[in-house]
Amino acid sequence: MTLQVKKIRQSELENFVNSKEFQNYEVVPISPIRARSYLNNPHALPDDIVLYLGFINNKLVAFRSLFADTLNSNGQQIRFAWCSGNWVHPQHRRLGYSEQLLHEAYNDWHKKLAFTNYAPNSEKLYLKTGLFQTIHQFEGVRVYLLAKTAKLFQARINPVTAVLFKITDFLIALLVHLTGAFYNPKSSSMVSFSESEKPDENCFQFIKYNPVNSVFNREETELKWIFEHPWLSEHNNFEASRYPFSSFSRDFYYRTIKVKRDNKLLGFFIFSVREGHLKTLYFNLAEDCTKEIATFLKKYCLSNKIEYATIYKNDLADQLLSRKFPFLYAKRYGQKIYSTFQVSNKEQLTFQDGDGDVFFT
Repeated sequence: MTLQVKKIRQSELENFVNSKEFQNYEVVPISPIRARSYLNNPHALPDDIVLYLGFINNKLVAFRSLFADTLNSNGQQIRFAWCSGNWVHPQHRRLGYSEQLLHEAYNDWHKKLAFTNYAPNSEKLYLKTGLFQTIHQFEGVRVYLLAKTAKLFQARINPVTAVLFKITDFLIALLVHLTGAFYNPKSSSMVSFSESEKPDENCFQFIKYNPVNSVFNREETELKWIFEHPWLSEHNNFEASRYPFSSFSRDFYYRTIKVKRDNKLLGFFIFSVREGHLKTLYFNLAEDCTKEIATFLKKYCLSNKIEYATIYKNDLADQLLSRKFPFLYAKRYGQKIYSTFQVSNKEQLTFQDGDGDVFFT
């Protein structure tokens, strides 16, 4: 059957989300909270196409969502779209609908698309098209502390496995408690950390006078957008249950950590915690504080009962791999950033852990 494609532009998005058509979908192509974020995207233009909807017999069977961004390439600003959300109804998969919507987006966005933060199957689908190339490989680390066995093995829970998992989790928690009791690192009295939810005016002033030479633009305007218009809500409403991607979490928060030496601001970094998973997202530091930050993160994970953490920043990842204690296990972990176009001079630029839609989820 021929897929009928409908396109929603940035200027049409608000009316679309409030329409009866949207309310009647069994599966919605965007959550209202994510739509609000798209509408406030500082890089978006009214004619940007942000949703591609595929219909068979007037039924929504596929969709693809994108959001606008810019990057630096050899001193030039390039507009492009992040692929962030791709769904096909289970009864209509392997019929080429997802690839058809991707090619529509590729042409509409002047052959400038990018993606990251992908599941393995999604990566295969993108690469199958032959449109994408790797522009960056993160060589990070994933460290485990209070790991929950049910999450790790993603096994079906029956009465026997439930008991085994509880026993295992109790033993892991006991081991972590004993490990934490012996973890007493020497800390530099010269370096201190202060914690808040969001970057404050001092952080934004620091960015102004100490800009990060990043590939993707994440400065004051972008950070304010991200924090003021998140993609996740604490409320599991009806729309959230109809949306197949992240829109709800009972336990999600950001932390901004200022780093000071002798009361002088050396910079700051940002991480998120979602249901026991800590992810570093952004770093702007005028001095190398890798060892001190590694120690801070270890203490934070212990005191806040973090299950596992993902860090892409290379020097910090290397530090945690070489000195993993008190983490129980550490392994190399990373993803790639792909694009359909060349990015010049990227070796002299910085990639941030939260590039793409990682920061939002």
